[in-house]
Amino acid sequence: MRTLMLTLAILGGALTLSLQPTSSSSTFSPGAAIGVATLNASAAIQDPQPPQKPIINVEVKREGGGGQWYTNPTWVAIGAIAAVLVILLVVLAARGSGGTTVLRG
Repeated sequence: MRTLMLTLAILGGALTLSLQPTSSSSTFSPGAAIGVATLNASAAIQDPQPPQKPIINVEVKREGGGGQWYTNPTWVAIGAIAAVLVILLVVLAARGSGGTTVLRG
């Protein structure tokens, strides 16, 4: 029962707010009516212009080569991987195997 009463109260409040006139519609202004009449008359006199097609330039000019090989991201990635592998090999060679392994039997 409480839910029904609350729902009706909310709906009644929403309807009351939506039915209140706004400040611009409650006052009549003769100047606004004349402006609307002038706008409608001037719109009827003018011929509608067809829409103009936009000018789109899709011309691509590419002069010269693609730049230097070392500025290509693919070669930069290959170089970075190679550098990591070289550093890994140097570190593993410097560590060594830790000497000889002695097995006791």
